[in-house]
Amino acid sequence: MNIRTLYFLILIIEIGFSLAGNHTGILVFKPLLMPLLIVVAFQSGIKSKWVFLALFFSLLGDVFLMFSGKNYFIYGLGSFLLAHIFYIFAFGIRQKLKILPSIFFVIYSAIFFFIISKKLDGGLFAPVLAYCLVLTAMGIFAWHKGIASQQLFFFGIGAILFIISDSLIAYNKFVNDIPLNSLWVMSTYGIAQFLILQGFIKAESDI
Repeated sequence: MNIRTLYFLILIIEIGFSLAGNHTGILVFKPLLMPLLIVVAFQSGIKSKWVFLALFFSLLGDVFLMFSGKNYFIYGLGSFLLAHIFYIFAFGIRQKLKILPSIFFVIYSAIFFFIISKKLDGGLFAPVLAYCLVLTAMGIFAWHKGIASQQLFFFGIGAILFIISDSLIAYNKFVNDIPLNSLWVMSTYGIAQFLILQGFIKAESDI
């Protein structure tokens, strides 16, 4: 069994434990996901330190968000904020950005933040706003990296799925419960991380 197959097997098992409400299973399997992608990145010859940092801080975010409590949520939020910043550097901050796709990400984020902002207390408003801004930038830079590298499927779809996953987490936490939320969150998140990494692997192999 190769590591990519093992990654998706672990992802499916983790989702199963999440749906069953088995916290022990989540604690065992969820922290295995990002290390497997780090191994894939290493074996594939990824040279960008930003990719490895993004995956590492995604791992930290995964771990923090396994636990309940406002502090753990803030730590998880901060970890993923850094992960998205590192992804932005990995995509390349000197890209020429096109208006139309950038506006799409901005409009979506503005509408979504408006929806959840009414449910945020004073201590969470600024951190969640900062996260939304960075997440929006990640989506924009990922899309343009996809165009520039001819890997739009991997970078573009991966970024959109990442945004969907984070949106589901926020909506479920601050607005209303989503049926089978762990299924939608983890499936979009797991596929997003895999697609983005595949984008880097294919982009570097084409150089």
